[in-house]
Amino acid sequence: MKFIEIEIKLKLDNPETLMAWLEKNAELVKDYSHIDYYFDPPHKTFAYTNPEDQTKDADEWFRIRTSEKGNEICYKLWHRDPESGRSLYADEIETFIGDKEAALKIITSLGFKETSVIKKHRKSYRYKEFQFDCDNVDDLGFFVEVEFKGEVEDPVEGKHKIYSMLKEIGLNDWKKTKRGYSWIQWNPESNHYEEGF
Repeated sequence: MKFIEIEIKLKLDNPETLMAWLEKNAELVKDYSHIDYYFDPPHKTFAYTNPEDQTKDADEWFRIRTSEKGNEICYKLWHRDPESGRSLYADEIETFIGDKEAALKIITSLGFKETSVIKKHRKSYRYKEFQFDCDNVDDLGFFVEVEFKGEVEDPVEGKHKIYSMLKEIGLNDWKKTKRGYSWIQWNPESNHYEEGF
């Protein structure tokens, strides 16, 4: 499903269990540090106040990611369950860009406003139809994003496949984040985790 991202982000109490399993069973595809710069466009802000818990939130994201492996630009729009508010999947459009400083200069010259900066070290592994992005995030800790990269008719089916994979690995000490790193950074005093699946 081109331009569709099906993933969950987890906080692990004992990441050693997952890392040992990945080292034994999966293929390491990336090991690098990067910085994510998030922006609002000049004509509007993506952020809003969530009426349920009064947190600062966003369903749209515009990002420039910089690293020694190359630089990328990305737009993401999250689709959520209308009843629970939980994320189902995201439309994601990204492509490589050249010079980091020039790209950031263009963006700010056009009136884009920086809203968040996330610095992290990432190890990415591939196993069958799954990608595991293991992140040590400055000031936030260790997380893993598990993405289903296979073909499904319904994105919800892809989410179920991710949960089945977690059971196969034997992970049971995880908490699913409600939102991404910028949301956690924006709302340091909030409960960042969902109950159940």
